[in-house]
Amino acid sequence: MFTSAQLDEDLLLLIRHYLNQPELLIERLRNRSPDDISAPLKSDPVNRALLKLDKRWLEAEGHHLVLLDDPDYPLLLRQLDDPPLALWVDGDRSRLSSIDLAVSIVGSRKASQYGRHQSTKLAAELSRHGAVIVSGLALGIDAAAHEGALESNGVTIAVLGSGCDEIYPRRHWRLADRIREQGVIVSEFPPGTPAYPANFPRRNRIVTGLADAVIVVEAAPRSGSLVSARLGLSQGREVMAVPGPVSQQNTKGCHQLIRDGALLVETADDVLRGLGRLEDPRVACLPSTNLSPAETRMLELLSLNPLTIDHLVAELGQEVDEVTVSLVSLEVMGHIFSEGGIYHVRGRAG
Repeated sequence: MFTSAQLDEDLLLLIRHYLNQPELLIERLRNRSPDDISAPLKSDPVNRALLKLDKRWLEAEGHHLVLLDDPDYPLLLRQLDDPPLALWVDGDRSRLSSIDLAVSIVGSRKASQYGRHQSTKLAAELSRHGAVIVSGLALGIDAAAHEGALESNGVTIAVLGSGCDEIYPRRHWRLADRIREQGVIVSEFPPGTPAYPANFPRRNRIVTGLADAVIVVEAAPRSGSLVSARLGLSQGREVMAVPGPVSQQNTKGCHQLIRDGALLVETADDVLRGLGRLEDPRVACLPSTNLSPAETRMLELLSLNPLTIDHLVAELGQEVDEVTVSLVSLEVMGHIFSEGGIYHVRGRAG
């Protein structure tokens, strides 16, 4: 087997050529050196051009190839039956090896406003608890999860079904730039690889394999997100699902997962409790200097008693829209949560 210390032209060629046959490459490397196996490949002008592309990409700042034996290779991913031989990485590679807790959030590309809100909220809450948020940079739920982590100054990992230089969908290039700065972009596929449909099942095993838990937010009955949930289950991951309106087609897959035994989650506390990682509930939320006067007053009221939105409107003397804006802000920041239409200060429910 090759090691990260041996990363050279021969290995770059082999990693690309045997991408879909890693077991065959490992078998051949048991009795032969990398340069012996790669010699026939070097005579092909296409391979030489691809090698030049790979080397040029790796020369850029923040670009890395992390091999299976590398200390920065994620531990949970290494434990899979079929781990990638290497990860192409765009960003701070050390973020892959410093993961204490990671959660994958997946769901519908055609997400509703409710679904996007739940994805952003969960990701933001979990990030504040130190969790790394993993998703696939897709439209809808994926993008909302990345956004939630970024808004909370958390770390998020985007796993691509294309090369790291082929952002897909293209409209997410600005989001990808933010992820590079605050998280990391990874792919099993070499630079220049388009987002072929056949790549995404391979991508999905990395999305779930990097995490301790897989959360599905909005999924139709035949959604690919349900395939990811089953994949996570086969990898030994905790599978969780967010419920939604029963009349909405996009929530029926989540409800089926819950009927099949997935953990129903509404808040980060539900996720952390399911993973045995919930902090001491006696620890109240810390005061924040970033709160507006209206948010501070609302938090003071809720710290005395849980209240409905109607009670808050009456107590604060504000319009419903103003109260709603403050509630959403406090909820996204993790200070409060809603249960049955009643708002509680986190850590003081009951």
